[in-house]
Amino acid sequence: MTRLLAAFVGWCLLLTGAAVPAKDDDPYRIDKRTFRKEYKTIALAPVDAEPYLEMPDSVAVMIEQEVTARLQKRGYTVIPSSVLAGIRKTMEAQVGGIEDPETGKVDYAKSQAVRAHAFRELWFRQQFDALATMNVSITTVPMESDRVEWDGTKRRIERDGRSKKYSATIAVSSVTVAIYDSANKPLYVAYGGLEPLMYRSDEQLLPLSPDKFFSDEKIIREAAQIAVAEI
Repeated sequence: MTRLLAAFVGWCLLLTGAAVPAKDDDPYRIDKRTFRKEYKTIALAPVDAEPYLEMPDSVAVMIEQEVTARLQKRGYTVIPSSVLAGIRKTMEAQVGGIEDPETGKVDYAKSQAVRAHAFRELWFRQQFDALATMNVSITTVPMESDRVEWDGTKRRIERDGRSKKYSATIAVSSVTVAIYDSANKPLYVAYGGLEPLMYRSDEQLLPLSPDKFFSDEKIIREAAQIAVAEI
C-alpha cells in the first residue's frame, strides 16, 4: 500500500468511526432575526484545511474573499483573518515556535494552546460581536452510478473503465463556515460541497493525489458561496 493510500484510508477510518453531528437544514443555531440584529461585526479566523489536502494559500484567499463579500453585502462589518493571524504569529514567536526542534513536526498541544490564547487576545483587542471560522474538511457520502450529491453540490466521479451501476461510499471535501459568539456558542453552521477526493478504477475506489485537488477556481468559490448563501 502506498503512503498516499495508507494516509487516505486512515482519514476515512477516522471519519467512519467518529460521531458526526447531523447537519441541520437550517444553518442558524439561534433565531435568524436575532442574529442579524445583535451581531453586526464579524471577525474572521484564517482558513484551515485537513493536512492531507495540502491546501495552497491561494485557495484560502479565494474562500475568505467569497465569505467576506457575502457578509459585507448583507451589511456586516468584517475584520479580516490577517488580524488574528498576526496575533498567532506573535504568540508562536513568544513560545519559541510550535514545531518540535528535533522532528520538525508541529507540536499539537503547543499549537492548540497558541490558538486558544490568540482567540482570547483577539476578543480583548478588537470590538466585534462574533467570530467566523472557515475550514475545508473531509467527509464520506454515498455514491450512485458514478454520481455524488452533498452539501448543495453535485459531481460526477472520475473513472477508469466503463460506466457501471456502481454504489459505494466515497470521500469528498466541503467548505464549512461556522460563526460563534464570545462564549464559543455556535450561531451559524453551514457547508458547501467542494469536490470528490477519489476516483473509480473498475470496481475499486482509489484516492486522488493531492495535486489533483483545488484545480478549479470556480468550484472553490462556489463551495464558499454555498456555505454563506443563507447569511
